[in-house]
Amino acid sequence: MKYAHLRQIANYLNSYKKVTSIKRVADMIILIYFDKQEYFFDLSKSDSSIYTNDDFKAAKEYNAPFDIAIKKRLNNAKILNITCLENNRILLLELIQSGSYKSVKSKLYLEFTGRFTNAVLTDENDIIVDALRHTQNDHRSIKPGKELKHLPPIQIKEKSVQIILDFKEYFKDEFQRINNKNLNEIKSIKVSQINKKIENLNANLNNLENENDLLKEAEILRSSATLLLANLAKLNDYDRNFELLGFDGKIIKYNLIQSPKEATNEYFTKAKRLIQKANGLNLERNNLEEKLKFYHSMKSLLQDAKTINELQIIYPKRKNQSKNQKNESENTQSFYIGECKISVGKNQKGNAELLKNAKKDDIWMHVKDIPSAHVIIKTNKAKPSDEILEFGAKICLNMSISSAGRYEIDYTRRQNVKILNGSNVNYIHYSTIIVFKE
Repeated sequence: MKYAHLRQIANYLNSYKKVTSIKRVADMIILIYFDKQEYFFDLSKSDSSIYTNDDFKAAKEYNAPFDIAIKKRLNNAKILNITCLENNRILLLELIQSGSYKSVKSKLYLEFTGRFTNAVLTDENDIIVDALRHTQNDHRSIKPGKELKHLPPIQIKEKSVQIILDFKEYFKDEFQRINNKNLNEIKSIKVSQINKKIENLNANLNNLENENDLLKEAEILRSSATLLLANLAKLNDYDRNFELLGFDGKIIKYNLIQSPKEATNEYFTKAKRLIQKANGLNLERNNLEEKLKFYHSMKSLLQDAKTINELQIIYPKRKNQSKNQKNESENTQSFYIGECKISVGKNQKGNAELLKNAKKDDIWMHVKDIPSAHVIIKTNKAKPSDEILEFGAKICLNMSISSAGRYEIDYTRRQNVKILNGSNVNYIHYSTIIVFKE
């Protein structure tokens, strides 16, 4: 973050009267509404910035002590002053929250200082309430209850920058700069992770035995056992090496380790196991092929993503992924935008499960006139926003169709969908979203 720009931004933000809302929307991004105008304060160590993003979708809700503290002390707070500290890349917001019985003054230090970048909330006496990052070193301790030790002014050497003439354009351009810089790198990492899963699934698929070979082997064993069974009365328990005339008129040679009776039972048992194994292989093959189809669809979704935030929603970090999928059926996949849950069926079983478990006010989606995945948007009785509907439609399309083109996604409330059989349905009172696939 350029010091010269930060000074100009401080003056610009002073034109606002109030912080109407504040919350963390990503691990290192704080969203602040100044008089209902939203600004994102990206406190990433590598490239911190301030920008606007009209297409932002929150991937999760944050409820750590820091998040609770900033909401409690800063929501609907009047702005007393916003300054950029002298010779420091630190933006100071001084705010007062007035209640019925008392007023609470707070300070929010947004420190754009490289590897020590942080957001620190203090009371009016600079006692730390909480911070985005808690740190402890020889120079400074950022812990709740401690007095904030201010960073000393430094001699800032940076190339001269142009004066910001149009702040709206500046904030939009900053988002594009940050997004373009990191999008392809993060997308490449996530696509690589998906490719690894696809590679492993293909290896498992290629290593499966051939069902027909197993069934042929089972048939040979069963025929041999049947022939033995038909001739047991003629054989002695001690017979091991002998020939029998088969049902097709051919001579069958036997070299047994056990008695003919024991060998008969063993052959029948082995034949049964081979048939079961062949049937199991068929199920396993179908399961692996369904998983492959799903991960190819996920890869398509990732490749179509236009923002880093969208990438995190589609394929979150593994710890968030496992937490969200804890009670998830293996036949469905869910995506989370804040508190909104969008689920898609990975296969026909998944589609049927979603239809069965959805509530009447949930939104159901399907590609018009084409067999496709079913999508359910959990509404919690609230009307989903246009961006949620559009994102759900995008998921529905990418999980169903691989060809580029223009597609229509129908959606309606679950109560308007009648199940005919499994996941085959009729539906009424629907609307349509147009989605283009590149």
